[in-house]
Amino acid sequence: MTTVYLIRHGETEWNRDGIHQGHMDSPLTPHGERQASQLGERFARGGVGFAAVYVSDLGRAMQTAQRICDPIGQAGEIEAVPGLRERGLGVLEGLTYPQIAEQLPDDHRQHISGDPGYCPEGGESWADLFGRSTAALRALAEAHDGEQILCVTHGGVVSMAMRDCMGIGLEVPRRFHIPNSALNILEWHGEAWQLRTWGDTAHLSGGALDEML
Repeated sequence: MTTVYLIRHGETEWNRDGIHQGHMDSPLTPHGERQASQLGERFARGGVGFAAVYVSDLGRAMQTAQRICDPIGQAGEIEAVPGLRERGLGVLEGLTYPQIAEQLPDDHRQHISGDPGYCPEGGESWADLFGRSTAALRALAEAHDGEQILCVTHGGVVSMAMRDCMGIGLEVPRRFHIPNSALNILEWHGEAWQLRTWGDTAHLSGGALDEML
């Protein structure tokens, strides 16, 4: 069995402003920085450490991982994994929902439909993200049998992991929260995931935003 601590990055400026990020990036807000540090402090208080630390190669996830790992002395062990990147949103990146509706009405209609096969120009579909991210997480878990690892990633990837674990189809509307810097713990048992903890924000002060999509 492998225990995977799966964390969405801290709040970013674009999270706060309702802007689609995808493979584009924006820095953590001061609140987002505090969220990540508070999670790291929770780990330190509990004596939690990891055999390995894996992180999306996007800046917001790397910033979050550094702040989580500083209190537990593992900031020098962070390894970037491109498979943990957020869903690429192509032409939608950098835009809010109202801007998409105005500038790209056909994309807006498909985007909000939840169609797992919809792929914005230059981006990925939910189905693409599911295949990429679940394969990456399973490979990391397989490489650390009997150990505990930390994966710092994005709301879309966390959502795909939950669906993979619980057998929730991509076409089913999301009915679970994905707060910034919440604690999610999954266990890999060789052929399937088991859910241990989801959306635990006991360490956070000032609340947390949910995943936008």
